[in-house]
Amino acid sequence: MEFLNISLKEALILAGDQMNYQLIDVREPYRYKEEHLSGALNRPYGILKPEDQLWEKTLIVYCDFGGQSMMAARHLEKEGYQVYNVVGGVYYYLLDKKDS
Repeated sequence: MEFLNISLKEALILAGDQMNYQLIDVREPYRYKEEHLSGALNRPYGILKPEDQLWEKTLIVYCDFGGQSMMAARHLEKEGYQVYNVVGGVYYYLLDKKDS
């Protein structure tokens, strides 16, 4: 199964269902520490840790502009996860939230 591309708006709606979806921030840790979407785990390049135990959830991966998350989505999909990729990333969304 191929990963699916979704908008940030769709991702935020789905992420509200924390029983079935998990946000994954694939940016470098310093970027995650600066700002991230609420509830997201930081897993650079989409490399999950053994303790994550996320097989039952659909993963929603994002980065700043969408390139890294697309590569991470491909990797995670090959590992057997159901994955959504946030097209266009979250950079401007987080920038707007910071300025508010």
